[in-house]
Amino acid sequence: MSSRSIDTAIRSMFQMIVLIDDGTCKCTIIDHNPELANIMPDKAPEKKKLDHEVFLRSFDRNIHPEDREEFAAFMDPQTFVAHLKKHVYVSMECRIRHANRKYYWSEVTLCNTTKEDSTVGNAALFLIKDIHVRKTRELKREAEERKLFNTLKDKYDALFEENMKDYQTGCYNRKGMKYYSDIVIDEAKKTGKYLFVCVADLNGLKHLNDTYGHAAGDEAIAAVSAELLKASPTGTRIVRTGGDEFLLFAALDKDSTEPDEMGAKVDKGLADYNRDHPNPYEVGVSYGWIFQPVSDDLLCFDELIEIADYKMYEMRLTRDKYRRD
Repeated sequence: MSSRSIDTAIRSMFQMIVLIDDGTCKCTIIDHNPELANIMPDKAPEKKKLDHEVFLRSFDRNIHPEDREEFAAFMDPQTFVAHLKKHVYVSMECRIRHANRKYYWSEVTLCNTTKEDSTVGNAALFLIKDIHVRKTRELKREAEERKLFNTLKDKYDALFEENMKDYQTGCYNRKGMKYYSDIVIDEAKKTGKYLFVCVADLNGLKHLNDTYGHAAGDEAIAAVSAELLKASPTGTRIVRTGGDEFLLFAALDKDSTEPDEMGAKVDKGLADYNRDHPNPYEVGVSYGWIFQPVSDDLLCFDELIEIADYKMYEMRLTRDKYRRD
């Protein structure tokens, strides 16, 4: 094959070929395809010989806005000269606007022009190669893989949550308590938030089950859990720890008033429920809570639950006439 044929073959591989002098940064445009004619400055005295700044300014206008910062850093003379002292070539991918005003993916390469595999040279070649079809397919494949990953992740998260939820109330079960209590305590320690722990107990569940049937008991449990979910402080995890027992915990800002407000909200919600559901019984709940900072000598979580449980019991003495002492 003749040198002329080799030259033609090489030119056909690239959309633009520019020679950049390392010392002066003068740009000599060796060849370019018609689709990149818009990159050539209109006022250049000779369209094939340009100052680096003029060439770069014209080029920058045709780089996709999302790629301009990376391209500017890539084409900085000090940067690419330093790179080419260590590497035979460097490259990046970006979107370039063509003469038809549309953006296409291209690979931009800077390489040495001296002997093969040498990082020593006095000039660099600036090459633009069309990769639009390949890049578009690659991005499409990545998007499909990302969509599949997100779908699988959503399914996993849903199954994970389902595995830690009580099917009857939608509250967490004991597995959920263990998992989220560690997270909440760690959050409180790292952020300086206060730890909110509350124990709530449905009043008279055994009496409801024995007198009106388990359906009535289940309905009362659902009503209490619903009101706890609505009235609890933002971000609270609610656990059904037993048939009629609930545990609430959260990391809250120390100035939060939500713990103080929760009791009134729950009482009002259940009062509205009893008014709107004319059952021969009333649904009620007793609760006790603690709200304190987390320190290095923090009592273990079980001890905080015991304190809240004792406060709940004190309320239950006045509220639950069917209590079993």
